[in-house]
Amino acid sequence: MLISSKSEYGLRALIDIAAHEDVGPVGRSGIAERQRIPLAFLTQVLRTLVAGGLLESTRGPAGGYRLSRKPGRISVLDVITVLQGPVAPANCAGASQAGDCGHENGCSLAGVWSRLQSANEEVLSQTSLADILAGGVQRDARLSDKKASASDRLDGEPARKLDCIGDACPLPIVRIAQEMRELRPDQVLEVWADDEGSKADIPAWCMGTGNHFLGREEFGLQMKFMIRKGAF
Repeated sequence: MLISSKSEYGLRALIDIAAHEDVGPVGRSGIAERQRIPLAFLTQVLRTLVAGGLLESTRGPAGGYRLSRKPGRISVLDVITVLQGPVAPANCAGASQAGDCGHENGCSLAGVWSRLQSANEEVLSQTSLADILAGGVQRDARLSDKKASASDRLDGEPARKLDCIGDACPLPIVRIAQEMRELRPDQVLEVWADDEGSKADIPAWCMGTGNHFLGREEFGLQMKFMIRKGAF
């Protein structure tokens, strides 16, 4: 699945609110400035999050936004579901979309979509705003102390290498999710792929799961991606 801009901005806004709400409701102008989100777009996103029950808003000079519950009780899946709907990688994988395809009987791709949906939901549901916030704080501390590990660099020594050459998206995402489960926080996975969709899908997957996309290098038609496992 591809994480929409609306979901990305929503996650960034919620993390910002979680980080600052100890001093009271967080104003949208401050969120927009810190996260570099267009104010008009942010306003729409915040309204949707309020309507979806993830945020509470208060009006007045000291008004702003608060999380409706603790950061540890709001998962990335909760946010994405409110802002863009189910995480189904294809129409036929969503329960509400059954019958739209016309190829559901004996479809050879159905199993792939089902596994991808399960992998997405598992990772996203097990990653909370608190997990992401804690990971960001820990990484910022390491960098400020100039003790960032070699895995923060694109040329850092990977703990594992994954060959996805010849795999069409979204299959590389399924395989990456499986490999990342075997890594410890801060370890790096090196992924090789040649499907053009990987350019957008792999960074988007990292953003939605709390893992860190370190960068991409291109070698003709082949690409090397480096991903550092987040602290969760």
